Amino acid sequence: MTLKKICDVCGMANPATEMICQRCFSDLSRKRPVPAKPPGQAVTPAQRRQSHIRFMDKPVFDQDKTIREVAPLLLVMGPGQIITIHNGDIIGRDSIGGRILNQFSSVSRHHATFKYMNGKWLIKDENSTNGTYINGTKLVPEKWYEIRVDDTLSISSVCTFTVQTG
Repeated sequence: MTLKKICDVCGMANPATEMICQRCFSDLSRKRPVPAKPPGQAVTPAQRRQSHIRFMDKPVFDQDKTIREVAPLLLVMGPGQIITIHNGDIIGRDSIGGRILNQFSSVSRHHATFKYMNGKWLIKDENSTNGTYINGTKLVPEKWYEIRVDDTLSISSVCTFTVQTG
């Protein structure tokens, strides 16, 4: 019998030795391992009530994948100028993409943060000096915005990327 730690936040069955959920990075250090259910076994209504999270009957986009298994986001400026983004990455002159962004003095050292959540990529301007733009619209700092494939992402209005997936 295999033991797993079931995350209270996202419901993922993690290995019994994990201290952090592989999908949502929630703390599992206080969770006790439970016997793993065979794949496809239904959850009873009584088991559903034990958790404060309501699980969907139909799978959602990338539900069974961990954060690192999701295709990374690619910010494409031109040939050879691509920044690969993973969940939680911060871009800027002193962060991810610094090799490309260092040539633009109007880009902040820690300019914007990316997050993957519920099957969507989100971006938040980190109160940068010269702002972040999606398709020409300036983002309000410290608020999350959805970004999609083929969006135009501008960092400080002088550094423009096309959003793609890896």
